[in-house]
Amino acid sequence: MQLKKVLRIRSVLLAKTGLRIGMSRDQMAIGDLDNPVIRNPLTDEPYIPGSSLKGKLRYLLEWSLGGPYILEAKERHVYASPDPKDPVARIFGLAPENDEASLKVARERGPTRLLVRDAYLLEDSKRELERTAARGGLYTEIKQEVFIPRLGGNANPRTTERVPAGARFGVEMAYRVLDDLDEEYFQNYLLRALELLEVDGLGGHISRGYGQVYFLHPKKPWDAQEGLPLKERLLVEEIALGA
Repeated sequence: MQLKKVLRIRSVLLAKTGLRIGMSRDQMAIGDLDNPVIRNPLTDEPYIPGSSLKGKLRYLLEWSLGGPYILEAKERHVYASPDPKDPVARIFGLAPENDEASLKVARERGPTRLLVRDAYLLEDSKRELERTAARGGLYTEIKQEVFIPRLGGNANPRTTERVPAGARFGVEMAYRVLDDLDEEYFQNYLLRALELLEVDGLGGHISRGYGQVYFLHPKKPWDAQEGLPLKERLLVEEIALGA
């Protein structure tokens, strides 16, 4: 087993509708938002954690494959395939159980192939979003929603923070290629997961219109890419490694 090359995948993630990737909070003061977005603690800018992006890609791929990925997943744990060639485990990784059989499969499967970086707002997108500070949020919008009790009573307002539609984030991933099967899986499974993400969505409240995203090639005019196949909207660079 030997690392032959790395495929670096770069793209721009466009939020076509409001995007909300939330953060947890231990306590909330009077007047605070009910549902804040996650922010970089050093810059206070919203960003997309690589773990959120990678987790959603894995989730969509597993649901598209179905079978044991869904039926045999344990509570809070993903399906641990005994097959070292399992595409989901190879691409996204899998922590082995502490027994000899699982460790043997893990050794044969090798390291996780896909690395997903945190995605940050592009500079031009930040300039466009600076005006949102005057409306109560820095690079974000505050959306008011109302929950209406079905059997009467007062409506309950709630506030949700989200990144406005039109925001753009720089996305970078690295895909390790150890053998020909990794090349095949890149084409057949990772690209499939990325396509599913555009059809489904990212972050919270997708069923209420949030989280529609679209990938754009970082070096092509953005307004000319609508409708192009996904492969033409990704910049894939092959990084060869020395012997």
